[in-house]
Amino acid sequence: MSENWVQLQAEEIEALNSIFDEKQWKQDENDTELTYTLTMNHRPERAISLDLTFIDGYPTEQPLIYNIRGPWLRGQERQELTNILENIYLNNIGKPVAFLWADALRDFVDKPSDINETVHMNTTEPIVDQCVLPIVETILPPIYSDEPFEDRKSVFQAHLSPVHSKEEVQLVLHKLKENKKIANATHNIYAYRIWDEKRNVILTDCDDDGETGASSRMLHLMDTVDVKNVLVVVSRWFGGILLHNDRFKHINNACRMILINHDYIKKVPDTIKNKSKKSS
Repeated sequence: MSENWVQLQAEEIEALNSIFDEKQWKQDENDTELTYTLTMNHRPERAISLDLTFIDGYPTEQPLIYNIRGPWLRGQERQELTNILENIYLNNIGKPVAFLWADALRDFVDKPSDINETVHMNTTEPIVDQCVLPIVETILPPIYSDEPFEDRKSVFQAHLSPVHSKEEVQLVLHKLKENKKIANATHNIYAYRIWDEKRNVILTDCDDDGETGASSRMLHLMDTVDVKNVLVVVSRWFGGILLHNDRFKHINNACRMILINHDYIKKVPDTIKNKSKKSS
């Protein structure tokens, strides 16, 4: 292999450090080898931990050593997860697989539980009687998505929705995440600006979803161009290669372009651009 395993291993660990927080990704400081524990516990009843030991020679010469820990995980399901991890390794021999395993582990934890389904089917309590208050229906606004683009295996895609309330924002975010691909994005960064006529103020908020500082940059752009009643979400699927500050450039460009494409920002005609260049 032309690439040095030391560099590949260090870059992969650095990337995982930047994506997961300390509760999900933690180094075992008492271990004589370089071991990290990856934990997926967003569904506590199906929480799984994966101990990963980065031995010398991984990934170009040696495999990544792993140990699965999950009290509920037995028999056929444990074997199923083992097969998933092994197949990923066999399809990517000589390449980093920790991030691919992290994605697979999240999908496995998200998989519907047969036990939960059985309990739900056998319940005899009348569901309708539990609801005693009238429900005020919020209508889902339209949602638009731009074409995704890629840089060094990371994929970015912007989504936009005209919103007029925080309830609509939450409805749109929920609807987007019904799409499994979007729900499994490494980050779903969003920002919105809503004009509140009653209070005569602009309501704003943003969320990094783990990509620290990204949403505030989006909101700054939206403030600068003074867009109103719009939510922008930028999904990023990390490809295993660090983009450093380029990731912020791509996220902001995705936000800007979808605002242009839907006439929230007026695009400067080429003729005006050309005149400006000539006059300068």
